[in-house]
Amino acid sequence: MVRYIEEAARWVGNGRLDAITTCPIHKQAIHDAGYTFSGHTELLAHLAKASLVAMMFVGAKWKVVLVTTHLPLREVAQRITKERVLSIIRLTREGLKKYFGIPQPRVAVLGLNPHAGEKGLLGKEERKDIIPAIEKARSQGIKVRGPFPADSFFNPSASSSFDVVVAMYHDQGLIPIKMFDFERSVNFTLGLPFIRTSVGHGTAYDIAGKGLADPNNLINAILLASNLSKLKKKD
Repeated sequence: MVRYIEEAARWVGNGRLDAITTCPIHKQAIHDAGYTFSGHTELLAHLAKASLVAMMFVGAKWKVVLVTTHLPLREVAQRITKERVLSIIRLTREGLKKYFGIPQPRVAVLGLNPHAGEKGLLGKEERKDIIPAIEKARSQGIKVRGPFPADSFFNPSASSSFDVVVAMYHDQGLIPIKMFDFERSVNFTLGLPFIRTSVGHGTAYDIAGKGLADPNNLINAILLASNLSKLKKKD
């Protein structure tokens, strides 16, 4: 699996490809083979020598970007820093401008804790890191609001005024988008020097060869890579 990804990265790097669409990989198999990467995103960032990347999930209802990716929950809070949140907000703004043609993206930022910390009663990360990052981003001309409580944000009336949502961790952002848009939601990596999309699901080895797998998510990932490549060429 890793060799295929390495070869694809070489081909897109030397211009033989315009974009990469990846199928799911089995993270435990990669570790068993001696690699320490927790997924495609981290491996491709290493191969491309990209200092900052982020996972964006693109669906029909929402675009969701993650501040942290494949981490145990007990490690998430320590990774939520003002610098990290601000960097992801900036990366998100630039990605929507470059690839989706949105000149002034409207960015919503979720809190980490229940009720977005309840003014410090239920957690300090909002006051200490997330709110200062939002304020700094605003001072730099980014249209950003938050932090919003994650449990009540994902409904059509609340999120319709935003182009993208920045979530603090994996399940916070991906449960709602996969519930409403599982077949169509596509993983797009921000921060790489090339276009890379992927499916929003796992390997499902238990149904391999049984004729049960649904190809729609992969088809949508390929289509998004193709469309983004066309937009990039127009630039």
